[in-house]
Amino acid sequence: MNRWLLLLLIGCAPFFVLAQQPQEGSPNRLLIALSSYRDRPKHAQIYFYEHDGVAQGKIVGNVPTVSNRQDYHAILSKNSKLCVFASELENEVSKIFLWDMADKKLVTPPAINTSKNAQLHPTINSDGTLIAYASWDKPGASQRWDVMLFEFASKKYLDVPGVNSTRYDERMPALSADGRWLAYVSNQKDGVGAADIYLYDRQNDKVAALPELNSPLADLTPSLSADGNLVAFASDRPDGMGGRDIYLYDRAKKNFLPLPGVNSIANEQTPNLSPDGRYLVFVSERIKGDGERDIYLYDRHAQKLLPTPGLNSKRDDIDPCVIVLE
Repeated sequence: MNRWLLLLLIGCAPFFVLAQQPQEGSPNRLLIALSSYRDRPKHAQIYFYEHDGVAQGKIVGNVPTVSNRQDYHAILSKNSKLCVFASELENEVSKIFLWDMADKKLVTPPAINTSKNAQLHPTINSDGTLIAYASWDKPGASQRWDVMLFEFASKKYLDVPGVNSTRYDERMPALSADGRWLAYVSNQKDGVGAADIYLYDRQNDKVAALPELNSPLADLTPSLSADGNLVAFASDRPDGMGGRDIYLYDRAKKNFLPLPGVNSIANEQTPNLSPDGRYLVFVSERIKGDGERDIYLYDRHAQKLLPTPGLNSKRDDIDPCVIVLE
């Protein structure tokens, strides 16, 4: 993965929706997708972990892989039918794959992997009708990183006016479950800091400015609630607990929401927010974990980390995604 110097803010009036609060009531059954080196120390594999929303859980499956192939950054559709992930066979460029959870097979549309160059960081909407991902030097696009949006019904790429540039990088896309909002990170020169988060409104074909969210440093890996109102992300801004920290921004209220117990003096990264906004999964390098990098599950309603027996291993466990099972 490239390290990149990031700078810009695209200005458009933000369109706010009603603030989404943590859901009250009893715990939910959860499904977490993750990438782990537990069984293969050199090549990560995708696993699925089911949790009762309180204190118990177990690994319930995986995506079969082959030797020398690394699978990572799995994102589940809200209806739990599909899982999209990035995959890289040794000595080849990374591709995007789509896994059918019920039939347990790959169902990747051929049109997605026509580029000879790298494709990373996929995301999917609620019912699996849209996939977005970052593509390097894709034919017909710029010669840098661009965000691509693919529609399954038409088997075509959709326009995202104002999102991609010719001289800068647009990466790390995240779709809201309703498919309206597309968050991404760019280094365009007029930004607040080194890496800024932007929000594209597909309904109005406009990029929403988020000046209150971004900082002079790097703001990365956004994740959205179902309606796009809550934005979870990682940042190395200086007011954190230490290293990189997790933040949660409420667009309607224009403020940051508390996450007591989430951040530590170690690095926290790659947050993923459940569509209902209640649960948050993330990776931390805190020293009391099972491995160097472990996945943690946070309940915003209870304001605490939940026990996750069997989730982490002695090797790295990364790239989590969480949904509430219906």
